[in-house]
Amino acid sequence: MAGAGVIDRYLEDLAGSLYGAPARKSDLLAEARDSLDDATESYRSAGLSEEEAQRRAVAEFGAVSEVRADYQSELGLATGVQALRSLALALPLMHVLWELTRMTTFGSWSNTGVVMPEWYGSLALTADYTGYAVAGLGLVALLVARVLCRYARSARAGRWISLVAATSVGADLLVRMALVGVSGFIDTSLLVLSWPCAAVGLLSMMISARLVVLARRSWRACVTIVA
Repeated sequence: MAGAGVIDRYLEDLAGSLYGAPARKSDLLAEARDSLDDATESYRSAGLSEEEAQRRAVAEFGAVSEVRADYQSELGLATGVQALRSLALALPLMHVLWELTRMTTFGSWSNTGVVMPEWYGSLALTADYTGYAVAGLGLVALLVARVLCRYARSARAGRWISLVAATSVGADLLVRMALVGVSGFIDTSLLVLSWPCAAVGLLSMMISARLVVLARRSWRACVTIVA
């Protein structure tokens, strides 16, 4: 069909200019296509050719450079929300799973037989509290973002969420890496209390890596927003 690629090329250009959560990006592009198809059908019913109808629909919809800002704002916000939700859910679950596994398969820390520095306990508690604090901060950030969405542009809410997500994940990762490094320095046996504990520890590392990816994606999605 003549001109059948006008809308396709437009959407390809729009897709190439956007960055963020793939699922939400696909939804936004699908919504754009539906609007363009409806406009094309209207122009075609008025007697225009398929190619001209699509060109009119695209012109009415707006240039990619004009449409991109609003779409990227929505995408940045959705990506940030995804990161914070994962953060708020994963960190408490990781901690609870680790503690349950340690208590049921190893027992008290005194069973290690390792003489630990007095400050080691404080570092371990800091790591625990950081996880809970970061999860709580994520929930608060989601509530604040909802308020911002009502009274401000989604771009501002998206930047707020991305900043909180990146900072929170970075802080939690830094404390956890410090604890693992110090534990290995004191005695490598502290890193493998039991095989179930080691498995949970590996799972925690994988989840942390996933959170880093989500935080990075959220940050990139929001810094590309055109104010």
